[in-house]
Amino acid sequence: MVARRVGHATLVPVPDGSRTVAQLPGAAASLVTAEPSLHEAAESRTSAVSDSSIRVDVGLLDKLMTLVGELVLARNQIVQFSTLQEKHSVLSTVQRLNLLTTELQVGVMKTRMQPIGTIWSKFPRVVRDLALACAKQARIDLEGQETELDKTIIEAIRDPLTHLLRNAIDHGIELPAERLARGKPAEGRLALHAFHEGGKVIIEIADDGAGIDPLRIRAKAIQAKLVTPEQADRLNNRDLVNLIFLPGFSTTDQVSQFSGRGVGMDVVRTNIERIAAR
Repeated sequence: MVARRVGHATLVPVPDGSRTVAQLPGAAASLVTAEPSLHEAAESRTSAVSDSSIRVDVGLLDKLMTLVGELVLARNQIVQFSTLQEKHSVLSTVQRLNLLTTELQVGVMKTRMQPIGTIWSKFPRVVRDLALACAKQARIDLEGQETELDKTIIEAIRDPLTHLLRNAIDHGIELPAERLARGKPAEGRLALHAFHEGGKVIIEIADDGAGIDPLRIRAKAIQAKLVTPEQADRLNNRDLVNLIFLPGFSTTDQVSQFSGRGVGMDVVRTNIERIAAR
């Protein structure tokens, strides 16, 4: 299985029914119960959603974030100054300001959060189309779609994730005949998992393909003159696998619409590190 972790700027491949009660006009003591129609139920749900959410321009949210950032800086200066004061009234007021500013900051940040499933919903079709183009069979299992990230980060990770899925299908998942010969199902499986860990969001991509062969990586790196044989001899399997992140590296012998151009994992790694540094 090949697993790649995207989160702390590390991409490490591993070798291997309701009812209503209404009072009728002219019948003060008469009550009738009726089931709501589908149309009424739909209208009720739509009204509930529209009453609980509004559209806000992203530019306005950015401005609010900037203002809150300035407020936090001013708060920090006041807190630092308050340490020189001995009046209880001043200290209590500063503590209250500190609490309110922190709550405001957290609230504004949450307005930019979106579930990662907003971009994952398109991945099953992407995988299906890519597998068809590569004469393979593959499906993807999604877990953690409710995990929330900042809107800008969600948009930024779309392309790197798509590239990793493309690589998993093109390089990891074998052809149906090869999988059957190895005792595997003809259909390959990809897994995309997002979860919180240590105050960060971790995104893992895995496939049940053939894995990465360190010796093949070594040979390809030497052939492309990315490392010398002497340098390669000093590398362990993990270091050899990490050679896939070198610019210009590719294990494909023939250039196709998906791979072989030597532009790939190095760009993915750079983009992920840039996102993680935000």
